Amino acid sequence: MKTLDARIRFTGERRQVTALFYDIVGSTELLLRSEPEKFFRSVSALHQNAETIIRKHGGFLHQRLGDGGCCFFGYPEQSEDAAESAVQASLELLHIAAGSKTKTRTPFQLRIGVATGLVVFSTEGDEIVGTAPVLAARLQAEAEPNSVLVADSTVKLTRHKFDYSLVREARLKGFEDPIALWRPQERGWSAPEASPSEERDRPIRGRERELAALSGAWHSALEGKGSLIAVVGEAGIGKSRLVGEFARRLRQTAHETVVFQCGRRLESQPLHPFVSFLERLVEPSVLRDGDRETFMRALQATGREMDAAVADAILSFTADRSLTTSRNIRVSDPSGLAFRRKVIEAAVEILTCKAATVPTLLIFEDVHWADDMTLELIDRLGSLAGALPILVVQTSRIRRSLAVATEIELSGLSSAAVRDLVASIWREHPPPGLSDFILDQCDGMPLYAEELAYFFQGRQPLGKSLSEWKELLRDGSVTSLNDLLSAKLAATGSARRVAQIASVIGREFNISLLIYLLEGVSRRSVDADIDRLLSEGIIERSSVTQGSFQFRHVLAQEAAYGSLLKSDRRRIHRRIADRLITEAKPSLPAAIAAWQCAEAGLHDAAARFALAAAEASVLRSAMHEANVSLELCAREVASLSRRHPERTELALSLCELQGVVASALEGEGSENARRVYSRAMQLLQKQPTAVRMNHFPVYWGWWFTAPNILTQQSRARILVADMQAVEDRETRLQSYHCGWATSFHAGEHRFCLDCVAKGLKLYDPESAVRHRAFFGGHDARVCGLGESALSYLLLDEAGASETAINECLEWAGSTDHAGSMVHALYYAIVLRRCQSRYDDVHALGERMLALAERHGLAASQARANMYCGWAELMTSSAARGEARFKAGLLLQQQLGTDDNFSMHSDMHAQVLQRLGRPAEALATVRNAISVGRSSGQSFWLAELYRLSATLRRDLNETPSSIRRDLTRAVQIAEGQEAAWLAARAKRSRDA
Repeated sequence: MKTLDARIRFTGERRQVTALFYDIVGSTELLLRSEPEKFFRSVSALHQNAETIIRKHGGFLHQRLGDGGCCFFGYPEQSEDAAESAVQASLELLHIAAGSKTKTRTPFQLRIGVATGLVVFSTEGDEIVGTAPVLAARLQAEAEPNSVLVADSTVKLTRHKFDYSLVREARLKGFEDPIALWRPQERGWSAPEASPSEERDRPIRGRERELAALSGAWHSALEGKGSLIAVVGEAGIGKSRLVGEFARRLRQTAHETVVFQCGRRLESQPLHPFVSFLERLVEPSVLRDGDRETFMRALQATGREMDAAVADAILSFTADRSLTTSRNIRVSDPSGLAFRRKVIEAAVEILTCKAATVPTLLIFEDVHWADDMTLELIDRLGSLAGALPILVVQTSRIRRSLAVATEIELSGLSSAAVRDLVASIWREHPPPGLSDFILDQCDGMPLYAEELAYFFQGRQPLGKSLSEWKELLRDGSVTSLNDLLSAKLAATGSARRVAQIASVIGREFNISLLIYLLEGVSRRSVDADIDRLLSEGIIERSSVTQGSFQFRHVLAQEAAYGSLLKSDRRRIHRRIADRLITEAKPSLPAAIAAWQCAEAGLHDAAARFALAAAEASVLRSAMHEANVSLELCAREVASLSRRHPERTELALSLCELQGVVASALEGEGSENARRVYSRAMQLLQKQPTAVRMNHFPVYWGWWFTAPNILTQQSRARILVADMQAVEDRETRLQSYHCGWATSFHAGEHRFCLDCVAKGLKLYDPESAVRHRAFFGGHDARVCGLGESALSYLLLDEAGASETAINECLEWAGSTDHAGSMVHALYYAIVLRRCQSRYDDVHALGERMLALAERHGLAASQARANMYCGWAELMTSSAARGEARFKAGLLLQQQLGTDDNFSMHSDMHAQVLQRLGRPAEALATVRNAISVGRSSGQSFWLAELYRLSATLRRDLNETPSSIRRDLTRAVQIAEGQEAAWLAARAKRSRDA
């Protein structure tokens, strides 16, 4: 028997699609004035950019027709917003055409036609028949250069999104009746909705002075003297309304406006508003996958010509990263802060690169909810605005101390402005005294005044009695703005339920998730409710996310959310959480997913999402943002039952990240960082071996945050021993890394060399690239070779020492990694300093300084100046050398990064001795000896005792004290098997 597929074969399908035809104006004339090869390349580039835009909006480039193209939206994949996407794409196509130029510098001009209708297409897709493509082609032919004409069928579907002007009616070939030719115009930022909600977007009242200030700043920006303006005021005072009105007044001028929306509960998502802006230009998958070519084409399509380095910096930030090593990050990694700065500068370049030709208005909304990196971006834009034709405006409920910002503080409206507002809503004259009554109730808050006016207007006819108005408020249970908003919501009938459920999603929401939560309600019914909420001014179309909606004001969302019973809220949160948990890639940001799960009472899932958000932030050097997520995670873990099977694992993962973040925000030696890792080790040591082995970052942090070398060395031996059975080579290598790094400082040179030998056998160059940022901020092989060079020297094995330091420098150079290169140079400097090879120290120090300055590595700059100053003072210029050494020493003390206190104190004492201050020099050495003995940093103790004896001799102290110091030096050196140090001490003793 034949299968069903064999018996029934579909030959085609009927479907409504939107067709878009574009054509280059005067292509033949352009070709005749150009070199054919260059013209061909220009046209090809135009087609490629066009295809990128078509794809971005869900369309399909069906055919390239030489100097034009035929595109379909809603085919081959069905789409509910195909018409809207087609018109949006057509407007963007006009922009890219202006950016494509031939040799004659004449920009391409396009004619574009758009039409919607039923078509029939074959199963293979090679034949498409219908009026839509024919009409689109006819419209394209009728269009003026650089313009779009849209058919009635498309206009009816997209009036909610675009403004249209009727050009004319025309008789087109093949069509019996005249065809209306419509020209679309994309609405500007915060544009008014289609009727009937247009009524609510009447001109702003009572803000003439503030609007004048913004206009003055804009005129200065047009002259190349931009600025940063902070609009500050409480919720409902009209910050967004003010900025929206200002933006609307600019709609007829040539400029670009970009709106960035900061969001509540998104404070832990670094640069979230900027990334959302990028996702409006290009598919999110392009950013996640790091697709440079597509990303750059999308930027170019908006007139942003970028260097590849700028695109790479952004994509290195947005691309998905492995989270498995995030908990090992050492915050001293010099590439971390440099990476953060590079990303901020790349974002600034993308936002300002068009300003030279197109004045730019950048609006950051609700900055009181901004993440730390977004604040840094705003500040950087503000610092640059003074020399550019850009205006940066931020709205916030709280005041930020910004030296470069001009502040506009919004207070309540004046009585005259409130009367004007009420009259504009009332249309006719409001009842006498009503405006004053509303003013008394709202205290000048515009949103409250507006809602009160609508409340009373809806209850006409009104008497003229004050008591009647109060009675209406009592009857409506209205005592606050929240009550008004709740009453307004209640009056929307079935749409109220839609608003309530949407409020649980967040201030912004999309239809697909809403329908999922409504369970069984038809799309038509949801659309009707959405229209009702739009018309009532409760929601509006999102100004930042295409196809989404948002509550017109956050207070409206809070009113809808607060109107739900707690049990109902939790059920809705639970349904959202269940969907997020089962999605392969959650459709909401991890921070929002964590909050949804927490509100649903799913503490384990909330903790996992919060950890994911924190890990993503740590990997992007966004530690403040990570901390926000970790605080939520800690609350959720604490809420879990102690018998919960995942509680221990989640607690350990939390501690790993808390340690990294505490080290970054408070210092690697901070009490908080030590407390976190100690608590984690107490928990870890109670776990089976397999669990302990899976949490090496806890060991690393516990070792690294030890209060002194003695404690660190004892922990290093535990770490090395416990990791012997681990199968992962990188983990074992890093355990040896801990061992050799501490052992050298502790003077245990043989153990140090043994760790280096065993560890470097496990070294893998490819793995090292992935892990060097997480373990010490430098390449493990560079570190092992450098430590062994120093240990070999002190053991008096000069040949092995030279071989090791040469290999160290060579390998560091091959990595092309700033942290590894400065690390290798520092080992070489210390080695040459031990050998008193001043010229070599100076030359290496200058190399290190140049590298450190280029990459912004402050600690390495401090060290380089110290060593260069010391070498200069010891060989030539005492004054310059002293100043340079002291500057480096002061910077190091400010940074708190002196992990070689013994040797640096030795150098300091030599500087003082050279300057004729032996008593101060001796005091410095004696302090270094005391610190070295108490901390366990003993590798240089023998040399400190030897210098102490020399200084005592210069000060004519007793021979017995000098002999005692030298005897102690020999004993320490011999105890460490440091034959090179022992020989130096013996020569001084026997002299």
